[in-house]
Amino acid sequence: MNGSLFLRDIPGRIKGLMAQVEPSRPGAGLLVALSGGPDSVALLLGAREWALAGGNPLEAVHLDHALRGEESAGDRDFCRRLCGDLGIPLHEHRRDPRPVARSRGLGLEEAGRHLRLGLFTEILDRSERLHAVATGHHADDQAETVLMRLFRGTGPAGLTGMQAREGRLIRPLLEIRRRDLVAGLEALGQVWRIDASNETGDNLRARMRRELIPLVDDLFGQGCHRNPARVADLLGRDLAFLNRLTAETIARIGGGGNGDSLDVPGLLGLDPVLAARVVHRWLHDTEQRPPAGGREPDGAGLVHVQAILDWLRKGQSGTGLDLPGGRRIRRDFDLIRLETVSGGTAPLRPASDYRILVATHPGGVDPLDLGRAEGPGEARGPDEWRLTCPAGCLRGNIQVRNPRPGDRLQPFGLAGSKKLSDLLQEKKVPADRRGSVLVVADAGGVLWVVGLARAERTRLLPDTDRMVTISVSRRMDNPTQGN
Repeated sequence: MNGSLFLRDIPGRIKGLMAQVEPSRPGAGLLVALSGGPDSVALLLGAREWALAGGNPLEAVHLDHALRGEESAGDRDFCRRLCGDLGIPLHEHRRDPRPVARSRGLGLEEAGRHLRLGLFTEILDRSERLHAVATGHHADDQAETVLMRLFRGTGPAGLTGMQAREGRLIRPLLEIRRRDLVAGLEALGQVWRIDASNETGDNLRARMRRELIPLVDDLFGQGCHRNPARVADLLGRDLAFLNRLTAETIARIGGGGNGDSLDVPGLLGLDPVLAARVVHRWLHDTEQRPPAGGREPDGAGLVHVQAILDWLRKGQSGTGLDLPGGRRIRRDFDLIRLETVSGGTAPLRPASDYRILVATHPGGVDPLDLGRAEGPGEARGPDEWRLTCPAGCLRGNIQVRNPRPGDRLQPFGLAGSKKLSDLLQEKKVPADRRGSVLVVADAGGVLWVVGLARAERTRLLPDTDRMVTISVSRRMDNPTQGN
């Protein structure tokens, strides 16, 4: 493929996708995510041809993650020169993903993606000229994504891979091989930057690119990279039909016009596959409505869907089942409803469903660098919480349990202790739910009310030399049941 790729193929793809984003706005503007690598440079050149042909606004954005020292500065300078030569306005930003990774329990790659998407949204929201952002994901990226999701055990939706358009984000290069993009740049005499970590790094995608993809090419031929897009298209059509069927079923067995409830006999009378899809869709749609207090709930996964169906087959009217993010399903006769538990940032479940682990931190770690010095613990997912504290604060055997009469806690900043029942009342945990809050205790008493409060003795100080992390997580072989 030669340089004409950028004069014909990429502009046409951008035009088609932008028509989907803003069908009634021929002059819609585009923001291009520019890293300096061959894929983003090829995208920028193609976008420039599209913009010149239609008179559309075009701008670029470069985000420096501050992870590669002088190489990062070189990428920034290259993008600045390229945009200057092309007459394209460039937004330059620098945001380090490491604090986000620590505070949210994410990997660096995932934290970086979170920062990029947030930045794109900020720029689009502030601009009256720009209506979408384009990224340089190509066919090789699509193949890697589908393979990663396959081996991680994703469902059909995950195997559809990345979509060419997701809201205001478009990916015009998804059907083009990286080698073809490079060939087009070489034909034009256009240089680009190389991020060595993409090829030699230890992250999963770099290892797949270095070790697995060449093997796939050798076994199945160079054309095999078109197959993930084909699979994604076929599955997308099937899922569109299943989604329509699911929505129609919810409308039929919904207990009311607002979609807040489901008819239990109608749900249990469905084929198990459709019943699971109905519950998952119903939870997802209901969770889009922010609960009281404005906090978005954690998503419910397939394990929660199965737990709900198992519970409904055994449950009785008046019982309930807790979900991640302070949500609770309650059954009243033949209807189930999703409700918000006030103050519900703590997991409310029988302690027998949970296990506790204690891990020692290596020496030389600054306690304040952990980013968890003052908070009530870190949520690592819907069913796992962690607390880092001085090793010397632990006294004897440690256990996770539910509250007991007489439990007390010395909260941060208080000289004396407080009744646990009073603390739970202050945290607005309903009286009928306080008995199922998770508590971590040792011979010295309660040291952590999971997700709500920690004892003064667990405070991390700058001179703390030995630290441990306490993890409370649900036992995978014991799905939580309501009580």
